Amino acid sequence: MVAPPPTSVLPLAGAIELASHAIDERLADRVLAYWSLGVERPPARVRVLPDGLVDLVFDLDTAEAHVAGVVRDPFEATHQRVTHLLGVALRPGAAAPLLGVPVGALDTGWQPLAALVGEVATALAARLRDLPGIEPRLALLESFLLARLGGVDPRVTRALDAIAASDGDIGVARLGRHSGASPRNLHRLFHEWVGVAPKRFARIVRAQAALRRLRQRPPPDLASLAIELGFSDQAHLSRELRALTGLPPTQLAETFKRTTDSYKP
Repeated sequence: MVAPPPTSVLPLAGAIELASHAIDERLADRVLAYWSLGVERPPARVRVLPDGLVDLVFDLDTAEAHVAGVVRDPFEATHQRVTHLLGVALRPGAAAPLLGVPVGALDTGWQPLAALVGEVATALAARLRDLPGIEPRLALLESFLLARLGGVDPRVTRALDAIAASDGDIGVARLGRHSGASPRNLHRLFHEWVGVAPKRFARIVRAQAALRRLRQRPPPDLASLAIELGFSDQAHLSRELRALTGLPPTQLAETFKRTTDSYKP
């Protein structure tokens, strides 16, 4: 399965190679994409946008394994050295069984994966570093994930499906009816399984839907896009995108136009 176009990392300065990679169909309901990032001539600067996902990140130069929690607000990062990263973008709900902790307890920044899953993470990072090329590395990652990814609470799955089907244009009351959980219980379940509250997650999903449309060539008219995604008007769309990305829609569209990668969603 080919990963969707990137909408979570925007290259801002320097030479950055970003790519997404096909996933095994057996993991399609738990993994959204594999991704890689390369910087051969540092420094290079990127802006990281909220996408509602937990990522596993493997540094192929230092043989270190990290986990990055759900990004709640946009931030910028600078790669100061030659860098080769391989990552796994886990679908919402998939991280909790793998990591054994509530997703809401994870920091946004990187933390050692070994602190959560044990020394198997250190051994995995070393093997990924030593393998020759992307295909053997992805095969090893898939074996690791297939052995450890578990099921998701069906109430969370139903709520996530409803959010995805509506591109985030859904209220908490309707989510409760779809999921079979009260709003209070749904908030608790999302803290444990997703990492952010249902309303916040739906906002992220709707902003990401807008970003995917803005990547299209040519990009859609903003007023039409606002109507399509259930915003009250173009100004409402602009405010939401600025709040979730730190950038206005026109600047986002120009940034996407300059970017030719196929990174993670």
